[in-house]
Amino acid sequence: MNYSELETFLEKKIPYAKIDIIGSSVLRRSIYSVTFDMGHSETVIIQGSIHAREHITTDLIVLQIKEVSENYKKYRAMNMPNIVFVPLVNPDGVELVENGLKSVEGGRKKKFLKSINNGSSDFSLFKANANGVDLNNNFDAKWGSGKYNGLVPAPHGYMGSQPMSEPEVRALAILTIKQRPFFTISYHAKGQEVYYEFFNRPENFRRDKNIAKLVARSLGYKLVNLETESSGGYKDWCVQRLNIPAVTIEVGKDSLSHPIKKDALAQIYKRNRNIIKLLPKILEVYENDRERKVYEKGLERGKEGIRK
Repeated sequence: MNYSELETFLEKKIPYAKIDIIGSSVLRRSIYSVTFDMGHSETVIIQGSIHAREHITTDLIVLQIKEVSENYKKYRAMNMPNIVFVPLVNPDGVELVENGLKSVEGGRKKKFLKSINNGSSDFSLFKANANGVDLNNNFDAKWGSGKYNGLVPAPHGYMGSQPMSEPEVRALAILTIKQRPFFTISYHAKGQEVYYEFFNRPENFRRDKNIAKLVARSLGYKLVNLETESSGGYKDWCVQRLNIPAVTIEVGKDSLSHPIKKDALAQIYKRNRNIIKLLPKILEVYENDRERKVYEKGLERGKEGIRK
């Protein structure tokens, strides 16, 4: 789904949803959030298309938005956390993948983008934003230390001039700090894998792994550790800086080609539809862990009293 298709969808009335613009891209396209207030004190953020060629994740999130809207009252009765969807983080990149340089105004920017794309007008495999920055390498989470971080603008991999340099990254980060989620999901493509590790605090590791196991089991995806290979990702930032559980979900079979075509969407959605229903269970694990930590701190205080 490209940017104009998403805007057309959001222009329609979505029952129970609150639609906001959380920021804008390099080329001044709006970045939207869709919020369902479940009357809960906790919130989850689900975001997609931070990598341009992976825009099948926007289609997936739109289906999830429809699912929540159509079953809102049922979900609200399930101890469901508030849900904030950010269906398209990188609108400029997605437009380049879908429509090439005709989606870009200004000869200088077109020339720049073509030059970093190896002189090609084919942007179908492009992952970056309109500055040639890989947005999922630009967050302030061991920024620049990843195995594949690039040093110059490119179709993928470039980490940017400094952490949080890109407007799309800042928009998502500001939203996250404002919402204070207990958990985040980042949708990517492809490989049918789930990542959750990024220098997790020792006291959080069991909680985060248990939540990731729940997600992987629900999807039938493989749990993978790429902690030492990546850095600067949104999931990485949530885990390391905010100390909350977060997962990256790679949708679609590895045999599929980028960008994944819509004829694969039905199967991807079938796997991921139950993620929404799983959120109360994930919240339960999170809250039980918080209670366990309070209990363990109490035990330690008790032991100190005995020793005295």
